[in-house]
Amino acid sequence: MSKITVAIVEDNLEVSQSLELLLNSTEEYVCVGTCPDTATALKTLPDLSPDVILMDINLPDESGIECIKKLKPQLKHSQIIMLTMYEDSEKVFEALASGAIGYLLKRTTKEKLLAAIKEAFEGGSPMSMEIARMIVKSFVNVPKKNELKEVLTEREWEILEHLAKGKRYKEIGASLFIGTETVRSHLRNIYEKLQVRSSTEAVLKYLDNK
Repeated sequence: MSKITVAIVEDNLEVSQSLELLLNSTEEYVCVGTCPDTATALKTLPDLSPDVILMDINLPDESGIECIKKLKPQLKHSQIIMLTMYEDSEKVFEALASGAIGYLLKRTTKEKLLAAIKEAFEGGSPMSMEIARMIVKSFVNVPKKNELKEVLTEREWEILEHLAKGKRYKEIGASLFIGTETVRSHLRNIYEKLQVRSSTEAVLKYLDNK
């Protein structure tokens, strides 16, 4: 039986070595490479083509999320799991939107980590309990599809449209002939009505309701 190949992108040498030792001590997994930063990952991982990649977010050159965006087109069959200390919703959604298949916190036990790698390899989307609960909570009591526009005012909807196009607050204000602080005020109302905590979450819900 062939082993599941795993690569690690992690700048903390102690963590990286610990993960490598864990993987290589099993009969089911093997670590085929470790990378301390995005540049090394982009240079070496396409040739290794691992089944699963464990990716940290806080890397010394570019973030792990940016690394995913650049790696994914070259590694379409590699499953990427974020393994990080960050558990704020904006980073979670950004990582998943960039192509990560799972999101685990570094305090995840060794047993659950190994099980998560296998789950990702088999087509699943492993999540730490806290992360899964956060995602579920973000969709509780949110208006159903096609009802979002009824919840927001016409101005709030316009601002959300511009935000989804990638415009900055100043650019939105200029387009709508309002001040930047007025844009911020409307966004606070949008966040409250949609029960989100970031522009990323608001845009995701906007796109789901178009």
